[in-house]
Amino acid sequence: MVSERVLVKNFYRALAASAYVAGSAAAGMALGGPAGAAIATANATASLASPLGVAAVELAAEKGTQAAMDSKKMAAGGLITQPTFAMLGEAGPELVIPLKKKPRSRKQKNQDKKKSRAWREANEKLRNLNGQLKKGKTMKDVANRAHKILKKL
Repeated sequence: MVSERVLVKNFYRALAASAYVAGSAAAGMALGGPAGAAIATANATASLASPLGVAAVELAAEKGTQAAMDSKKMAAGGLITQPTFAMLGEAGPELVIPLKKKPRSRKQKNQDKKKSRAWREANEKLRNLNGQLKKGKTMKDVANRAHKILKKL
């Protein structure tokens, strides 16, 4: 039976090679249309077969395999305190929640206040005093009204 490491490395080999060919084709298409894409694809395929191309794919596959195989398995939970390459979802659904909120900038806070004001005004105009939407109005109408108000603020 093939080892997990061999399977992962084969995956990264295929990924690196196909990404190189696809990137070359996209650049060829942008620069020379369909004919340019065909030429670029042929050249990329040929360069992958060269010793340098093989070495580049092998290096990329090894680095990808190393990162994937050495990643921290989190199925039993854990605490991450620094940037970490981790395997998530390997034993089913998992939840990742930051412990600290990134502080919002002054501009973001001001924009939040404007959005809050726009939604409050839109709700005041399209809802009855008991909080229900006025007859014939939907939440989409409230959102559209809030958007229009926000543009004016």
